[in-house]
Amino acid sequence: MKLKRWQRTALWVIGTLFVVLLVAKHFLLDNPAAPGPDYVIDLAALHRAAAASPGALPDHIEVEKVADFGFPRTLVVAGDGFSMHKMVLLAHRVVWPDHTLMIDTAMSPAAGGSLPGAKFDPAAFQRVEKAMLQAKDIVFSHEHVDHVGGVSAAPDFGAIAKQTHLTREQLGSPKLERKDFPPGTLDRLQPLDYTGLYAVAPGVVLQKAPGHSPGSQLIYVELANGARYVFVGDIAWTKDNITLRRGRPGIATLLMSEDRPAVAAQLRALAALPKDVHIVVAHDPVALESDLKAGVYRRGFSGI
Repeated sequence: MKLKRWQRTALWVIGTLFVVLLVAKHFLLDNPAAPGPDYVIDLAALHRAAAASPGALPDHIEVEKVADFGFPRTLVVAGDGFSMHKMVLLAHRVVWPDHTLMIDTAMSPAAGGSLPGAKFDPAAFQRVEKAMLQAKDIVFSHEHVDHVGGVSAAPDFGAIAKQTHLTREQLGSPKLERKDFPPGTLDRLQPLDYTGLYAVAPGVVLQKAPGHSPGSQLIYVELANGARYVFVGDIAWTKDNITLRRGRPGIATLLMSEDRPAVAAQLRALAALPKDVHIVVAHDPVALESDLKAGVYRRGFSGI
């Protein structure tokens, strides 16, 4: 049967669109980034820096789960389908006998509209707010609102300004939602400026890891009992990103203006760490429950 001209044109257009969609799916949803230059995590150097600061190493780590939310799995791990992937919003507290340090502060329930399907625990966030007031230091894996939002929503910013340590890269980042902070508050902060490794407290060391954001950094924690932790922020959204060495897809990283090769190199470095190093992923509920069951850290901020 001979097709009419408009039919041939229609078939050509449909075929072209199909090919374009397949190519787009490959590059935007299925294809993980190739790693960039090697990212180095020198555990021996981190240990030396952690032990060099005067004072005792921390005793244990606590965690508060502030919210549950979710993304389609394919936005979390490239090429992994469209089922809904559960995620969590966490804040951690490193505990010494006489003081504490916080790693990330989650975000307030009032600001949670940006998280799809988020279900917040207001009581947990209230404990985070109280813990910020008690903390000697507050540090951040990076500058996104779901990690610094507790600080930006603080009822009395002046009461936590001294212990809040945002790096120069985090403060200067276009990804820091400055509008979420009360006017003038960020100007009161002294930027944390360092190169190489920086021991913010005995047993707690920072290492820059730009890629997911300009201000991303690893936070290494070593306890008095020898347990070692690496808090990775959003370099990975799930432990699967690390074990599979497969990051987020192109569409997700484009929307976030992420440096995909840098993140891929960081995932490769994290995957090569010894098994006894506890890698703490900020949004992985499966890893959270597994770690709590294994006693890697304790559920809930104590004494609040």
